[in-house]
Amino acid sequence: MNRSGKLIILSLLLMASFTGKAGLTIVDNHRTLYAIIIPQAPQPQEVRAAGLLQRYLLEISACKLQVVRTDALTGSGAIVIRSSDLVANPDGFIIQAIGNQLHITGGTHKGCIYGVVDILERYLGCRMYSPHFQITLKSDMVYLPELNYRDEPVNSLRIVNGAFCLDEDYQDWQRLDQVREVFPDGYYVHTFHRLIPWESYFTEHPDYFAWMNGKRIIDQLCLSHPDVLKIVLNKLGSEMILQPDKEIWSVSQNDNFSYCQCDACRKIISEEGSPAGPIIRFINEVAKKFPDKTISTLAYQYSRKAPLRTKPAENVQVMLCTIELNRSKPIREDPGSESFLNDMEAWGKICNHIYLWDYTVNFNHHVNPFPNLQVLQSNIQLFTENNIHEHFQQSNTGNGHEFSELKAYLISRLLWNPDVNADSILTEFMNGYFGEAGSFINQYIHHMSNEMEKSGERLDIYEHPTAHQNSVLSLRNVNEYNRMFDQAEQAVANSPTLLLHVQTARLSLQYAIMEIGKNDMFGPRGWYILQGEDFILRKEMAATLEEFNHVCREAGVESLNESGLTPEIYYEATKRFIDVQVKGNLAFGKPVSANPPPEPKYSTGDMTILTNGVFGASDFRAHWLGWEAKNFTLILDLEEIQVVDTLQISTLWEGKSWIFHPAVVACYTSGDGETWIPAGVKTVEGDQRNEPVTRTFLFSPGVTQARYIRFEVTGLLQNPDWHPSAGGGCWVFVDEVVVR
Repeated sequence: MNRSGKLIILSLLLMASFTGKAGLTIVDNHRTLYAIIIPQAPQPQEVRAAGLLQRYLLEISACKLQVVRTDALTGSGAIVIRSSDLVANPDGFIIQAIGNQLHITGGTHKGCIYGVVDILERYLGCRMYSPHFQITLKSDMVYLPELNYRDEPVNSLRIVNGAFCLDEDYQDWQRLDQVREVFPDGYYVHTFHRLIPWESYFTEHPDYFAWMNGKRIIDQLCLSHPDVLKIVLNKLGSEMILQPDKEIWSVSQNDNFSYCQCDACRKIISEEGSPAGPIIRFINEVAKKFPDKTISTLAYQYSRKAPLRTKPAENVQVMLCTIELNRSKPIREDPGSESFLNDMEAWGKICNHIYLWDYTVNFNHHVNPFPNLQVLQSNIQLFTENNIHEHFQQSNTGNGHEFSELKAYLISRLLWNPDVNADSILTEFMNGYFGEAGSFINQYIHHMSNEMEKSGERLDIYEHPTAHQNSVLSLRNVNEYNRMFDQAEQAVANSPTLLLHVQTARLSLQYAIMEIGKNDMFGPRGWYILQGEDFILRKEMAATLEEFNHVCREAGVESLNESGLTPEIYYEATKRFIDVQVKGNLAFGKPVSANPPPEPKYSTGDMTILTNGVFGASDFRAHWLGWEAKNFTLILDLEEIQVVDTLQISTLWEGKSWIFHPAVVACYTSGDGETWIPAGVKTVEGDQRNEPVTRTFLFSPGVTQARYIRFEVTGLLQNPDWHPSAGGGCWVFVDEVVVR
């Protein structure tokens, strides 16, 4: 210990507090006789806890407490921070005032860090609502009452997925974990391809891979093949040497719907009553080889149903996923969740280590209204009541995502204590994060939640805003929501920070208005009005787009969906979309035929989509027609001979959804529909790894006369080799045909 540390300890032994009243006066008039004491050889969590406390006390009181390392201190005037295995829960803590000392004793993981955060929140009024906004109350005195209490989390693993937890302070303040703290790099989920990459094995050993529809495919592994087990064991063994500190290793299915149905696998599936049967038998063999590790696998989509005969080994973790469920009702109250409830119960009877993967956002439209706050507490309570204490809440937190800060704040507290008063948390957040605007935002949330409940509609994690355009997002409701946001903005007009919070929250409503308008382009909620013979862009819709783009920039919004659509790309795609091709477009309103026809589940297969004057934007569910793993031909009939000069057609790219630009588009013209004249061929070069969202194939054959235009579209047919689901059938989506 250095000389200054000895002097501090001596002074601490001589004095207690400044005021003499019950409790501890840590700082008085910006002065202190306290120090923060940690062990001579501290653990990282003890150093972290002391640093947090020192930093925040300095921000509160402008007084910097010394951090002293010693094992020998007795007496008064100390804040003693220790980790101890006497605190049974690794994240639990005990807070005690002993004489004029404050003892913060935590479990061996982050207990002492969480103890410090609890004091800062509970007694000193500090809050961290997002990585970018916190509240620290200034005072020349720091006083703590007599304390003697303890707390610990109900759940042992608490992950809220997203960008916010990349901030260490935010993560600790919300008492959350991160995937990378628990799982090895590259071995979280969907690891079959990593363990046995098809690129290295399929050509010589197709029998290592799944048998489906009379052939071997690269989508999944054949888990009954003995060599597959040997390769996985060898691969895992070598990987574990590289990351020896990691305990949980994922051996889990790739992210698609395929699974092996060879004779051996099919026999196991029949015996077990579920495709999970071959998986669990395989995983148990892996777990047997590595008894000191935990082997994790998925109960996901086709593998969600538990096997009838085989129990997971003691060192096997089962990740149970809720991806199919409705988000508008608590799981236990929704009749559509019956099969999940049965599966959860069945897994609970055979497995003591379940990791719950839940989904709380709209993946295709992160910024869209998604009124599910009312179900979060009930669902987390349901999971913990069923002895599930490891949670991955896929909220995909990020700036601008619909109430991202609020949902993460609420979920983190529910994961710590599922029975906490959720209404009190919501009220406190509203007042702190939105200030005087909080009551209006609260009205908005409750009104939308009530409308969701009244509608009885399903809330899906992939739905388009138009799913609720006649109910939750009806014109009447949208007008009411806008009124509430107008009031909220007025309430904090003099606070740039709070105003930006409100404007950022309003992005979701603006997004819904714009997307619904795209589906009703020339209607009462659309982008255009008809004046005489011209379509005129509505000023209020154009203003909404500009404001949306401006606030996204101001708030640092980086993405609008799971595929990484940026606000900049969305803005440009929307500008393109609303640039209607009516005047001078010879194709406007003309009939188009297709062979084969498009899939009816997108835009109902309505061929008029191709000549309605409206370009498709960034979402394949609106104003696009799709063909899966097929080449196709489109023929446009101009209904009479016309002089044409340029011809064009557009396509979409969204690799995550298995949508790629075509490999080749060829164009032909004809006067009679019998004799065709080539107008050009366009080819997409490369592997389409980094393509623009939209492509326009423009053909300029020179001035010619034609009645019919034919496009022959040759797709990739299969996902490219670099794709996570390489070899699976992929899509081509096309939209507006323009002829001038």
